[in-house]
Amino acid sequence: MKKKILNIIKTFFLSLIILLNLNAYSFGNNEIIINMSNEPGTLDWNLATDSSSFLIINNIMGGLTKLDSELRLKNNLAEEWYFIEDTSEIIFKIKKNIFWSDGVGLQAQHFKDSWERLLTPSTAADYAYFLFDIKNAKKYNSGSLKQFSDVGIIILDKYTIKIVLEKKKSYFPSLMSFMSTFPIRKDLIKKYGESWTRKENIVTLGEFKLKDKKNNSFMTFENKKGKKIKIIINENSTSSLAMFENNQIDILDGGGIPLLEIPYLKSKGLIRTSNQFRNNYIGFDVTSWPFNDSEIRKAFLYSIEKEVFELILQQTVKATDSWIPEGMLGNRSFINKFNPKKAKEILEKKGFYKTYKNKKITFLFPESSHNRLIAETLQSMWKENINIDVEIQGLEWKVYLAALDSDRPNMYRAGWSADYPDPHNFMNLFTCKSGNNETGWCNNEYDTLISKASIEDNPEKRAKYYSYAQTILLDNDCVIMPMFESNQIFLKSKRIKNFNYSKLGIIDFSDLEIRD
Repeated sequence: MKKKILNIIKTFFLSLIILLNLNAYSFGNNEIIINMSNEPGTLDWNLATDSSSFLIINNIMGGLTKLDSELRLKNNLAEEWYFIEDTSEIIFKIKKNIFWSDGVGLQAQHFKDSWERLLTPSTAADYAYFLFDIKNAKKYNSGSLKQFSDVGIIILDKYTIKIVLEKKKSYFPSLMSFMSTFPIRKDLIKKYGESWTRKENIVTLGEFKLKDKKNNSFMTFENKKGKKIKIIINENSTSSLAMFENNQIDILDGGGIPLLEIPYLKSKGLIRTSNQFRNNYIGFDVTSWPFNDSEIRKAFLYSIEKEVFELILQQTVKATDSWIPEGMLGNRSFINKFNPKKAKEILEKKGFYKTYKNKKITFLFPESSHNRLIAETLQSMWKENINIDVEIQGLEWKVYLAALDSDRPNMYRAGWSADYPDPHNFMNLFTCKSGNNETGWCNNEYDTLISKASIEDNPEKRAKYYSYAQTILLDNDCVIMPMFESNQIFLKSKRIKNFNYSKLGIIDFSDLEIRD
């Protein structure tokens, strides 16, 4: 009997130890842990292009303006800004007594240095086109203008900068909230070269500082009040969910939630949803065989049943035929174009089946989250519906981004989340000079329409410009294939107070609070 009692006590304490270990993080630890499915591409804000990088950079840095959770434009590093009446010039006055993490005061020159670096051709920044509204910026970026002093960026004094636009653009102040336009320290980039973003070298001016970083593992941040944030990078959704259930993660992004678990988590009311301006698409390389023919591109479009992805992704997405997402000016209603019979007729008429026998068609996708499942489903559709074998290739996130620039595949899968809440952000992506246009497509008529829409104040006229432009992009030339819109789904531990991702898909670390 005594031995039995001892065993019971032993079992009790062992259970208690296990319970305390599982919940040690939840009790008495002031570090908030967030799961991220992808390693940020880079912390160089002039060069970053992905949402993972934006989430980090947005918390350690800042711009002249900032969009709040409701996408209202606010001053950030700017004390005030205004358009000079009856001109296309805008004045930004910078707040005084703002200091970089090494104690150096913020100056107007730091913004000019950033924009010069962003526009310099040798930088090869994908987001250089964000500043093309500035006078002579496009010419300088193309190399036809050699002197940056001729670009419409003028330092009036230590804390005042004037920007001369080609034409007045009401959305321009919103661009100053995006990471590519954030100020830089030219002296540190010159001193450290490409290693200026390493944790021991990086100097920032956001609320949070990067404290530690291990590639493909974790990143830690802390503010002056002692709030600590840890990002765990884990592409394995099964282990991510297990860590969340064991109180080792506070916030689990959608990429960390296994698809088959979503119905159960929904039934328990655990899935949280944040509405986003986010679209997913297939892009074609229009410069080489076989997709240098718009009819062949259309055939591949007709062979895809987009509604299937609503089912396999557990109703977390919505099939779409519009590039501009729902809720934005210019969005058009979905039209089901699935027509495998028509697809085969096009391919047979073009003699495609005879040509393709000795050639390979590749489809590139980022190897994370549920992207392989999506790629395999597309591969099956192309085989079953038009009898075409497509080789799918998944690459780690950083390698995938580099491959789109250096070794363009026949097709690729990509997504786009709004950088600022305006349809111009989506439509401008596929203009001739856009650094994020990976298709090789250029249509001057399309570019003209986008330019006209950007300066049009009348919403109805603006919507017509975008409607016609989408007809060119999606129907006539079939450059990309919009597939589905997706919202941000996530899990949140009970110890974290209510919060939400912004509509641009960002977590503001300052909004995260642990319950008392």
